[in-house]
Amino acid sequence: MVVETPHLRADAQRNLERILEAACEVFAHEGLDASVADVADRAGVGTATIFRRFPTKDDLVSAVLEHELETFAGRARQASESDDPGVAVEELMTSMIESFIEDRCFCEASGSDLFLRPRMQELVTELTGSLDLLLRRAQEAGAIRDDVVAADLGFLVNAVGQAGLRLERSAPGAWRRYAELVLAGLRPEGARPLTHKPPTPEQLHEAKTG
Repeated sequence: MVVETPHLRADAQRNLERILEAACEVFAHEGLDASVADVADRAGVGTATIFRRFPTKDDLVSAVLEHELETFAGRARQASESDDPGVAVEELMTSMIESFIEDRCFCEASGSDLFLRPRMQELVTELTGSLDLLLRRAQEAGAIRDDVVAADLGFLVNAVGQAGLRLERSAPGAWRRYAELVLAGLRPEGARPLTHKPPTPEQLHEAKTG
């Protein structure tokens, strides 16, 4: 992972990159239960080196989550410019669900207070804006039913990702079945009116913050 940080010496910059690469690997595999010591062992540095750059474990986890969100935001931005927005919705949602399965840290931290940090909020706003644009284009193309909103896509990704991760050990890949069912339900063919309106942004925020 290349992280440009001004005013760092070359050796400090290399240490930072090793720390973040190790943190991504350790937290993805072990989840939020992993310790800073685990990350230090993987990076080949002392815990004091990590704490000089990241005063708390939450700060380190936040840096990892920011990297993941930046990746999601980039994917969503590219998808929103696709010539086939219907296919782009399916590919983006599938890749995001797969990321939940492969990255326990992101899955477990989803909806936590860590996402209330300013940089995280900026990235969530960017991601949501791209999803909204992509969805509108897919609906205009007749590929997605008209009563779906961007927040629905995020909810469905989260739901399949969370449940799929719990299934992964006993039934590897089972999440793909449920992703296919969700994607089929988004298409307009044979769609029936939904009986409940989507939650408001305020309701979703309240649910995330408990």
